[in-house]
Amino acid sequence: MNVVVVGAGVIGAACADALAGAGHTVHVLDMRGAGRGASQASAGVLAPFIEGHHGDPLLGLCTESLSLYDAFVDGVRERSGRAVEYARTGTMEVALTEADQARLSALHVWLESQQIPSEWLDATAAHALDPAISRRTRGALRIPAHGFVNVPQLVSALAQSAKFRGATVESPAEVIRVEPTKAHVTVVIDGAPRIVDAVVIAAGSWSSRVRIAGLPPIEVKPIRGQLLHLTWPDDAPMPKQVVWAERCYTVPWSDRTLLVGATVEDVGFDERSTVAGIHALMTAVGEILPDAWHASLKDVRVGLRPSPSGLVPLIGPAPNCPRVILATGHFRNGVMLAPLTADRVVAAVSDVGSL
Repeated sequence: MNVVVVGAGVIGAACADALAGAGHTVHVLDMRGAGRGASQASAGVLAPFIEGHHGDPLLGLCTESLSLYDAFVDGVRERSGRAVEYARTGTMEVALTEADQARLSALHVWLESQQIPSEWLDATAAHALDPAISRRTRGALRIPAHGFVNVPQLVSALAQSAKFRGATVESPAEVIRVEPTKAHVTVVIDGAPRIVDAVVIAAGSWSSRVRIAGLPPIEVKPIRGQLLHLTWPDDAPMPKQVVWAERCYTVPWSDRTLLVGATVEDVGFDERSTVAGIHALMTAVGEILPDAWHASLKDVRVGLRPSPSGLVPLIGPAPNCPRVILATGHFRNGVMLAPLTADRVVAAVSDVGSL
């Protein structure tokens, strides 16, 4: 099968790699280059159970995808020959207030009822486990199955693996229109038509700008996320795992830097960083990790995350168009859902082959 993948973020790169590995001829088209959209605003946290007690319909998808992650990362490391930092060191969500304590205690009870291992730590135990956290912490919920992955490294390795498997990448290249028929799909790229067997729309927030003949625009909208990259003080202990609170999450890296994320801003396609966003994140991280006030600001990352009109991402054939396969609308869960999305896209393309 000759397949075009529109988009080279973590979802597009994962789909391209998996499709090429399944023996398809794959062409990846992107406006700006690999990982330049929502992936820029991802800290790489792999934590499906943080909101699970709310009955989030994403819970099942994220849990299934997490179960695939060890093999997913091992495979892309081996095929690409590139390093991808990845750890399943767990998450610690800290309680700074009485309300936080009650909420996390209830979550602990729910997790145990679902046979998901978790541990409630009182203040003394939390500080003993991770001395970097604030002395204001009243307790913490630890979920050992969680982890994190270096997103830029992952996207780069997926793109390299896809190329080694025979995929080609064109950038900059903008897909303006997709015209499906029963026998093929015409993809109009910068005004020039190309006929293929199937197309995968994985353009994140820009998916709504790809016009599919006979269908309304794909219902996703951009939500800006700002993310801080801090260089940690030499004389301060690094957090030992992802540390989470109501207003921010943090991810420690082996090079003694820390990612702090992320804002959620409905501002259209505005990709600017702002003083307000930086201030909000610094205030939030300072509350849970006081040594953050002595860190250096290495970088500010900004990305537009694709928010779907419904509660779950759009994964699978477009309505009445089996040759047009959607892989978009992942919002904050693109990295989390990359392995599962890739598997489902490969299955959908295989179904096209039987038409």
